[in-house]
Amino acid sequence: MIPPLAVMPFVPLTDSEVIHRVLAGEKKLFELLMRRYNQRLYRTGIALLGHPAAAEEAMQNAWVKAYEQLAQFEERASFPTWLTRIMLNECLMDRRRQQRLVDLDDDTAEDAPDQRPAAGTPLQNLLNEELREALEAAVESLPEMYRSVFVLREVEGLSVHETADALHLTEANVKVRLLRARERLRNQLAHFAPQQAFAYLGPRCDNMVHHVLARLGAQPGAHNLN
Repeated sequence: MIPPLAVMPFVPLTDSEVIHRVLAGEKKLFELLMRRYNQRLYRTGIALLGHPAAAEEAMQNAWVKAYEQLAQFEERASFPTWLTRIMLNECLMDRRRQQRLVDLDDDTAEDAPDQRPAAGTPLQNLLNEELREALEAAVESLPEMYRSVFVLREVEGLSVHETADALHLTEANVKVRLLRARERLRNQLAHFAPQQAFAYLGPRCDNMVHHVLARLGAQPGAHNLN
């Protein structure tokens, strides 16, 4: 009797393996990286920019830049840290652009339409009104230097070392800024879980993959992400 063949467990591709294969010409495998880290980028974007549409635009730009700069990625840092730095830069550039627009339109600001998300957006469906407003107000109240550290440490869960690397700060500076951010947010965020507020799941993740791969000239597939 022939013994049954042993079933080999599926071993997922590491980030490094995916990157090397993408650089070798398997462009469609970039989808694997997107699906692994869409959640991370969305949380960063929504925390820094506040609006789902702005966060998604920054995500698309960040993914395209990550693809274009993939050959420059050095594995001394982790891929998600490197990727988060690109997303962070996109968010900061967007905030500066928006500030310039605010400065230009300051004289007519009172007549401008409300640009806040309409009722029923995905973010509002994830959160109850009280939690959404508390998080929005609390994070928005932080100066940019504290906001970035808070988002990477408390929302993304990066280590002190990874946060310092992403923001080009010393680890001591990260600790000080995080302490000051926590002091400012203690009352507002004491009973909330920031990661739960910024989910990016299902069809929204699929839609982001489709748009970015279209910009890169590839077609999305159905790659196993486990």
